[in-house]
Amino acid sequence: MTESTWKRTLREASEADDRREKQPRRAHHAPSLLSLQPGDTVWYIPKHMDAAYAGQQATVRRGPRKDVLNASVRVEFSDGQQRTLRLNLVSRAAPRTATAPLIDEARRLPSWKRLLALLDRPEEEARQQAEDRARQIAGMVTPKAERKFSSDLVPALLDAARADLAAAAARQAQRGGRGPVAPTHLPVPTDDLAQLELDQDRRAMMNNIARAIHRRYFLSDAELRDLTEKEREQERVQGLVSVFIRTAQGDAGLVPVKDSSKGKGSALHGQLHDSLAEAYPLALEACQMLVAGKDQHAMTLALDVRERLLAHVAANTELDRARRKHHTGRYFHGDVLSVREEHEDGSMTQYYARLTIVYAEDGHSLIVANAAELESLTGTRAGVQAWTSLCRWIEDHSDRAGGRKQGRRQDDDEHLLYRDDRDTLVLRDSVERYPSILRAFECIRRALMMPERAKDILRSEIPDNHPAPGHHVLQQTLAKEGGLDKLPQN
Repeated sequence: MTESTWKRTLREASEADDRREKQPRRAHHAPSLLSLQPGDTVWYIPKHMDAAYAGQQATVRRGPRKDVLNASVRVEFSDGQQRTLRLNLVSRAAPRTATAPLIDEARRLPSWKRLLALLDRPEEEARQQAEDRARQIAGMVTPKAERKFSSDLVPALLDAARADLAAAAARQAQRGGRGPVAPTHLPVPTDDLAQLELDQDRRAMMNNIARAIHRRYFLSDAELRDLTEKEREQERVQGLVSVFIRTAQGDAGLVPVKDSSKGKGSALHGQLHDSLAEAYPLALEACQMLVAGKDQHAMTLALDVRERLLAHVAANTELDRARRKHHTGRYFHGDVLSVREEHEDGSMTQYYARLTIVYAEDGHSLIVANAAELESLTGTRAGVQAWTSLCRWIEDHSDRAGGRKQGRRQDDDEHLLYRDDRDTLVLRDSVERYPSILRAFECIRRALMMPERAKDILRSEIPDNHPAPGHHVLQQTLAKEGGLDKLPQN
């Protein structure tokens, strides 16, 4: 059967398309490359720049043919080695070696700020995102003819971004040789201490912390005066004399009298001073009358002395009632708490933590100013009630120790929270008056145990006469066994 004409035409066209698809496509090269002649200079630019002779200059020994599908060229390198290269692997233009113009162009892009923000984050995911962002920026600033070099530009972009971050930190205010604290949000605490179970070691450490706070074991940041030995001796004598005078006045039921010459006082201040000044010579005269045997006259003088002492106490009470008691600033003389844990072998471990306790706006109550920082540092959520109870506990124990509040002072400062009951630490009943206070002490304990590099405490804040943080082995000294007569005789 004879094939129709239209079917034969369609079949031949289809076969021609199939043959055309099977044939390799001819590469299209720039006319400048097809016109290469022996003696011309080209640069070898492979796909991967880690290949041999990559980026080197070569001399053409044989030019390309224009009637072939994949044109090639024969080149000779500087060491005499000759190679036949495909035409798309050579270039008449030298590869770009200076990255400074490209980096300057990258700094003008909006993506540069996002790259700096990613490098400033410590997470591993942020590091990978920063590398991806650097590759994107390298592709944006690299010319189209040199896109294959964009991967080589990525390390240079990352180094330039890190240098910009370091320069920005150096331009900010420094403190103690370190950069300023980054203005980032504090991490949210994760441990809410729902089940606070403390073993004996933790309870002993809490007793140690409570004793340090109560005894005010804080590093003082007061400025030390540079005195001579004579001035120090004079200061010491004056201090002892002042202590003797205050002790004698306290035993007599009196208070120190303010020097009226330092300022103009009210009538109550005058009465306060005059009553005590008049009582002193009358008391001496009464003693003389007793020595002379004039008991009746001495009794009259004693009643006059008592009357003036009562007037003095009444005037002092009125002044104390009218005196404004408003405090500001810190409650303690420092804000770096020093806790020392002694071990059975004679060694000890020194801990430091920042605990800033200041007066509240009312001038009476206390607050922990760095409570949020402590919770963020330790990942412990103590709560407002815990810090409030801690401040109230500090005030109560300080007032009782100073005699300003009723109540018996703790006999043993070593066991302020847990008492020793047959070699077992048991929580005191008085601690129940301070709800959730153990949460605050646990947060402080964890802050003390944190690595020193995570704390915001400079080495310059620790005086030279205080031990450095960490474990210390005490120097072994010869024990004295008896007197000189106990020494071995030769």
